Amino acid sequence: MTDTTHTPEENLDFLRQLAHAGKEAPLMAGPYLIAGGAWFAAASLLQWPPLRDLLGLSLTQATLAWLIAAAGFALHLFVLIRRDHHKVENSVNRVVNASWMGVGLGIFAFGLGVAAVAWQRGDAFVMSTISLQVLSVYGIAWMIAGAAAGQGWMKANAFFALLTVPVLGLFAGTGHDYLVYAIALVLLAVVPGVRLSQQAQRGKA
Repeated sequence: MTDTTHTPEENLDFLRQLAHAGKEAPLMAGPYLIAGGAWFAAASLLQWPPLRDLLGLSLTQATLAWLIAAAGFALHLFVLIRRDHHKVENSVNRVVNASWMGVGLGIFAFGLGVAAVAWQRGDAFVMSTISLQVLSVYGIAWMIAGAAAGQGWMKANAFFALLTVPVLGLFAGTGHDYLVYAIALVLLAVVPGVRLSQQAQRGKA
């Protein structure tokens, strides 16, 4: 056994390499974005009147898709968390993951609040504001992720998400808002999630 002594310069260089490796570690949020976007985009698409009529679904049957999507996403999330619990997060991943976790909890809390308003006032139309809130907080999360990871395409996602909010508002109550929302979820969650997953497989941030 040999005792190897490193100079202070070598130790400092090693620490720099570790820091650089941590900074360049791939982001882990991809599969979570795919799961959330896909489940709820599918549920929203089933609410779209032309497709609902084509499939012969009543409004009540189509509405059940939201509950199925919520249960499916919860199970999917459980599987992903169990798979990833042993992975070590770097600082960028911690910021990005925390921002998306905050988004998820915010959406859940807002949904409960709006449901309470709808029940108290007997007006289910207020539930349509949930999709506006989802896209708004998606914009916030992508802005944070873009700043933390230094990737411009994430900031472009943030701009697109915020731009989509008033566009979706113009379609509220027409039935086509469900189609617009489904497309937005695919473009803002599923497609970026696939991109992040591919980057993670290649070992790139």
